[in-house]
Amino acid sequence: MFYRKKIRHLTKAKNLGKLYITVLFILTFLLILFNKADYIVVKKIKSLSTDVLNPVSTFVTSPVKVATYTVNKINEMRFLQQDNLKLKEEVKRLKKWHTLAIKNQRENNALKKLLNSTTNNIAIIKTTTITSQSPDIYAKSIFIKAGVNHGVLEDLVVINERGLIGKVISSSENNSRVLLINDQNSSVPVTTMSKKFNAIIKGTTDGKYLTSTFVKDEKKPKIGDVLLTSGNARIFPSDILVGKVIKITEDGFLALPYVDFNNLEFVQVINIK
Repeated sequence: MFYRKKIRHLTKAKNLGKLYITVLFILTFLLILFNKADYIVVKKIKSLSTDVLNPVSTFVTSPVKVATYTVNKINEMRFLQQDNLKLKEEVKRLKKWHTLAIKNQRENNALKKLLNSTTNNIAIIKTTTITSQSPDIYAKSIFIKAGVNHGVLEDLVVINERGLIGKVISSSENNSRVLLINDQNSSVPVTTMSKKFNAIIKGTTDGKYLTSTFVKDEKKPKIGDVLLTSGNARIFPSDILVGKVIKITEDGFLALPYVDFNNLEFVQVINIK
């Protein structure tokens, strides 16, 4: 009886051992399976998160990139605009200096020509500038920036680097009015280089030419003859360039003045010594 109970007990123990080993094997297999499955699931989740998060991240960061690009472009444009303004100011400054340099050079050239245009029989009273010029519909005259305070008086002669301009007809303290030789009321005794011809000329109606009003001994000059002041009656100093004969008529001749009356700038007031 005792042995039977012992055998049964041993048999149960063996059966439990087998069952335990089987359960343990199954559990081990399941653990391995679950571990493998967990790795696959984790890998799937990672892959899915990458696929999902990458577009989301791109979508979220796109406005930031656009904003950053826009800000950088705005800053570049602002800097370019500032540089452009600086360059424009520099160009304006250089243009002013260039204009001033040209003006100074023109003034120097004109003054040099004025010095070379004078002769020994005249005295320079004042070198000055033109302040204004009367319209063509009135008497052809100019106003100069020199008057009694500068020694400029009525009947003094005015010239520039090209030749005879006219005569002072009125003078205030600091300004004077000059009647131009191309005015119809002017009267200039002239001669030629050979001194064999004498005449008196005045301006035409339009002021573009000089025409003869008197020719001594009814002699006529030749086309191309240069006319100079004759110095007769001591109205003007002698040997100052006046014009060039361009046409011979029945009543006399027509001459083109040497002075460009539309572009007067610097003049000299002179007197006969």
